[in-house]
Amino acid sequence: MDIERRRFCDMCGLKLFRNFMKRIGITALLILALAGVTIPSVQPATASGTHSITLMPNGTSGSSKIVRTTAHSYKLPKVTFTRAGYTFLGWAKSARGAKAYSDRATIRFTSSLKLYALWKEIMPAKPAVAGRTVGNLLWRDEFYGATGSSINADYWTGRYCDQADENGGGTCHNNEPQWYLPSAVALDGSTAGNAVITTKRVYAAPAEGQCLAWSGCQFTSARFDTQGKVAFKYGYIETRIKMPAGGRNWPAFWMLGENITSVGWPQTGEIDIAEQGGNTPNRNSGALHYSTNGVANDCCGNHTYDYGSYNGANYSADFHTYAMAWTPNRIDLIVDGIVFKTFTSTSIRSQYWSFNNPFFLIINNATGDFGGNWTGWTQSQMTIDYVRVWKLDNQGEVFIR
Repeated sequence: MDIERRRFCDMCGLKLFRNFMKRIGITALLILALAGVTIPSVQPATASGTHSITLMPNGTSGSSKIVRTTAHSYKLPKVTFTRAGYTFLGWAKSARGAKAYSDRATIRFTSSLKLYALWKEIMPAKPAVAGRTVGNLLWRDEFYGATGSSINADYWTGRYCDQADENGGGTCHNNEPQWYLPSAVALDGSTAGNAVITTKRVYAAPAEGQCLAWSGCQFTSARFDTQGKVAFKYGYIETRIKMPAGGRNWPAFWMLGENITSVGWPQTGEIDIAEQGGNTPNRNSGALHYSTNGVANDCCGNHTYDYGSYNGANYSADFHTYAMAWTPNRIDLIVDGIVFKTFTSTSIRSQYWSFNNPFFLIINNATGDFGGNWTGWTQSQMTIDYVRVWKLDNQGEVFIR
């Protein structure tokens, strides 16, 4: 018998045997066993052929998903995991592995499999600054995180009212009628990522914090800064903020010299990148504060400042960008891409230019006369989308302390 005919007969014999077994049932099996006939072992497909595919979120807070199938090929479901600030690339076979499968790919396997979502960070586009060269992104905080969670403690410190220089340069000067509470700023959990300062009109003192206003306090709010954690020297520094609405609000995005604990204010220098009053929501201002005599720890008859302002949109109605282009001996203040004030070491009214040193960032919503009279609101919010620092004209350093 030739090989093909023999193979055909073998297959026919196996098929006939299986049909025979199905018909005669368990009785025949017992008879054959007693007669010493070896019975072929046949395992049910549902016992040995079921495999699981475990889909791991890998870096995001979603729960893993398990798919079970008896097939040896399977089309992966459309990815449902999301990760703020990242785009999904596909699936890897380990947490740090290379891409093995695309979204909804058909995979073939003979055993259970664990796949990990593969993510790529979405990098922000470089801002355009007329006549300047924006370089690499040096540092940023996009304020991603779960709803109600705290801001990143590696970068920021939330403050109480305390006028010591070690407390973010000193807080709650100027008879500001608020208690600063670290709990008054939190992440909103949105896909865009925001930090939100919630300012409230209150009629009793909170359980924590202190009021330093001689006229008394009527609000709770927040201030946070990078003192002792991150400092910056030169570069393009930008934030995107929706300012709080209503009189008495006094929001600001600003900087103080890192050496304030040794030389004091105003010798350390102060850069107000954006400062607004709630009673004039269409006006944005910025300023430099500095010493007129260059003497350390001498305040305050030696203090003066120069400022600029710009009237534009209602800054509390939507998000706007506020930035500083900072290079040696020059600072440009910018709102929505428009330079509204330029300072140089020769334009200020002092020979003491304090702005070629490292500075730390501050974000706050104070309350007080700068914001006008209270207009009856019970709660306002300052929503910060991001803070980013880029190299500018080949200048820019970030110091992680």
